[in-house]
Order: sequence, then structure tokens, then C-alpha cells
Amino acid sequence: MKYLTAIILLTAIGWATGDLQTAKVVAVKAYERGRVAYWEGRVPVYDDYPVYDITLALDGKKYLVRYESVTGYYPSSWSAGTEIKVRREGKGKFYLLNGSEEVAARVVSAQDCVPVYGSAVRTTSVTQVPCE
Repeated sequence: MKYLTAIILLTAIGWATGDLQTAKVVAVKAYERGRVAYWEGRVPVYDDYPVYDITLALDGKKYLVRYESVTGYYPSSWSAGTEIKVRREGKGKFYLLNGSEEVAARVVSAQDCVPVYGSAVRTTSVTQVPCE
């Protein structure tokens, strides 16, 4: 029984680490004021939780993923031009490794930004940042 448990554990560890890939950080865009929390008329009010859009190059494709930080901490090992270990899980989800810790990030879509000039866009999503 002890050997069977060891074999199962080693197999699980092999599968978990087999999913890791090396991606290159192409660019990082910081939104220091965070996301648009709500609107006061036509003026956006931000949540002040920093958000970072990270462009990753992986397997000949580029992915734009969003990392949200309540504290504002951004790992220096994720600077543009560096290579980092990542794990893809399902559609639209990435885990970026910061040392041995896996940090969740998600693929960004066009609905994740909102124009801050002109009329306010009413939405139930609180993941929006200003469009450029």
C-alpha cells in the first residue's frame, strides 16, 4: 500500500509539473488606479487596486493576461524581456509562477476596457480598465 501511494504521488507531481511552459514577457502595462468601479455621471471612479496587463509570447502566439493585485505588488521577475514559467488551465486562464507560488491571471478580451470620455457605459462587469 505504501508503494502504491508513492507511485500515485509521483505520477501526480509529474503531471502537475509537465503542464509548465516557458513564456517570454513581451510587455507590461500597469493601471495604478485599478478598474472602473462605478460612474458618477460621466466621470469614472476607480477602485484603486492596481491591475497589470501582461503580454506573453508562448508557442508562437501572444496572449494578453491580466494580473490583479490588491496590494500593488508586482514581481520583479515578471519584467518585460524575461522568461517565466506559466501553466495554462482551460480557456482563458493562466497561472504565472512567482518562485514556487502559482499566481492566477486571465486572458483579457475587448470587453475588459471601457472608454472614459464621452458617455458612460453601464455594465455589470467590474473588471474594466480605461481603453487607450
